[in-house]
Amino acid sequence: MWGLAGGLATGPLSDRAGDAAWDVADPAWDWGTDAAWDWATGAEARPVSGGPAGAGPDDDLWRPGGLGDPALVQAVLSSAMPEAQRSRALYLLGLALAGPMRAAAVVVSEPAALPEALRACAAGLLAPPTRAGGPAPQAALWPTVGVLLLPAAGAGRRPATVPCGVAVGLGPAVAPERLPESWAEARRAARFAGLGPTWPRLADTAELGAEALLADIPRAAALAHPDVAALARLEAEPDGAQLLDTLETVCRTRSLREAAKLLCLHHSSVAHRVARAERALGMSLSDPAQRQRAYTALLLWRLNAPGNWRN
Repeated sequence: MWGLAGGLATGPLSDRAGDAAWDVADPAWDWGTDAAWDWATGAEARPVSGGPAGAGPDDDLWRPGGLGDPALVQAVLSSAMPEAQRSRALYLLGLALAGPMRAAAVVVSEPAALPEALRACAAGLLAPPTRAGGPAPQAALWPTVGVLLLPAAGAGRRPATVPCGVAVGLGPAVAPERLPESWAEARRAARFAGLGPTWPRLADTAELGAEALLADIPRAAALAHPDVAALARLEAEPDGAQLLDTLETVCRTRSLREAAKLLCLHHSSVAHRVARAERALGMSLSDPAQRQRAYTALLLWRLNAPGNWRN
């Protein structure tokens, strides 16, 4: 697999597993298998199909050229990994263990965009090189999901732009042994990135606050709620997407005129759309409590809508 540490992590991981430097004490972890650890469920996952005919775990879908060894990164991010082995994986990735670190989740709508999205985000977040001078640790863990491992101080600046079709979530700064927690928070934050016209394409879990908990509501329960179901029906109308964008913008601004300016519409057009949304929802957006209720339902719909590639 591709190395990230400028020579520290060269060669297939199955070859390194027998080295004295890679002392895997737990025989249950067979690094020579062609299975991968599923970061989402903690279960063993098989390679994803869809690459060149006859390709297996060495498919470019898993390990695009120039990116890092996904097995080492998975070892760092798996909550089931013993701490000693996580530390060894961090060392082989060329990372110093002196200070806090953050995980950043990079999710794309198309697999072909993932390598460039990871590199662009690493540059935008000012990710420093590894101890051996190699690129910042970055790896594709799934066809549309990648990760950056960043020193906490290196994730303070935001990229100037995040391209369309890319969502970035930043996890909290944690001690290196707690990176699985930062990764879980980063994945949750990425579900909110670019979720609507008023949402930036990079979401920091520290800035989401209690709204982040909405992502933990089971999908079936969220979609079954009458308010969410009403929004689903509204979006199914010919101009439903524009109606929902207007609803979001009105809920997050102080007046119809301010919303109209952001939407580049006349305020009377915004008022007309708001009236349609109010009839569909049976609510009045001029009432603060009902406006908050409508916005919460909108978040739940967008988080769980079938076409949301961030999931």
